[in-house]
Amino acid sequence: MRFLLVNFAGGFGLGLAAGFVCVILYSGLDFLLHEPLAAAMMLWGFAATFAVGAVGTGLALLPYE
Repeated sequence: MRFLLVNFAGGFGLGLAAGFVCVILYSGLDFLLHEPLAAAMMLWGFAATFAVGAVGTGLALLPYE
């Protein structure tokens, strides 16, 4: 179980980082300041997708652990 929680937290952190880089590169810092709810939704989308993918990978690798 700890293995899956580590995968979830790691995937969530990587997703937040990737989302933040995407927001900064394509929308600029003004998007974070002027549209904080939209930026939060975009960051949450990246983070949740990465986290679910990491947990799915963890579940697939669990028999080999």
